[in-house]
Amino acid sequence: MRTVRRWTRLADRMLSSVRPMQGTVAALAFLGAWGVYGMALSGAWRTAADALTAGLGFSVASIEIRGLSEADSTEISDRIDVTQTSSLLMVDVEKARSRIAEIPWIADVAVKKLYPNRIVVNLTERRPFALWQDEGKVRVVDRTGAVMSDVLETRNAGLPLIVGQGANTRVAEAVELMNAAPSLRPKIRAAVLVAERRWNMITVDGIEILLPEENPAAALERVAVLQDSKKLLERDVEVVDMRVPDRLFVRLSDAAAAVRREQMRIKSGAKKEARG
Repeated sequence: MRTVRRWTRLADRMLSSVRPMQGTVAALAFLGAWGVYGMALSGAWRTAADALTAGLGFSVASIEIRGLSEADSTEISDRIDVTQTSSLLMVDVEKARSRIAEIPWIADVAVKKLYPNRIVVNLTERRPFALWQDEGKVRVVDRTGAVMSDVLETRNAGLPLIVGQGANTRVAEAVELMNAAPSLRPKIRAAVLVAERRWNMITVDGIEILLPEENPAAALERVAVLQDSKKLLERDVEVVDMRVPDRLFVRLSDAAAAVRREQMRIKSGAKKEARG
């Protein structure tokens, strides 16, 4: 009983000493709660969490980017949004992935954390396939016609040139058509989509080859045969019209047309003199 009474008196003394401090404890708890709430509103909690977990050995030490050849590595790193004091625990990989995927050169991307302090980015890039010109502006596009860049760099200057509204959506078709006659390919400068229905070819010398909507590859092969046998595209012509099946129409340049008219006039005069 004496032991019980002794512990009871000790508990009473402890409670007596705590009661005067209850207001202080409550005030400190209130202020602490408001501090945490303020940090949550301002975003300062992230900085604090970064500093705490980085100090425990989770500071981001490196970002490894795999599969990179066309895109800018600096732009990719910037979109991950980490600093020298960032903690790997606080990196939002899904947000980083979606931001990197917005880069036109990127076809697919995966971002992952490798603990304790590395970030690895695996990329699949789009490949430049052609140049698409519309309304005077040239863009680099991939095989699907997706625009990759509005800036034409020297390394892409030799890509096939596709011209016209909506031509980018048919870029694979256009390039296949340009390659339909291998012997003629070096002379083809551009494929032009007309009324989003059929193609014209423009040679490096500016001659326009008008192709039919149906079976344009066969028509282009006929031009190749005429070039091999008659050197058609080396003559003074401006347009070769292949739109009528089994027919070919040629429009001469103004100078060539004037010469031909003069030849016809002389020939006609000679015939009149012969009859006279």
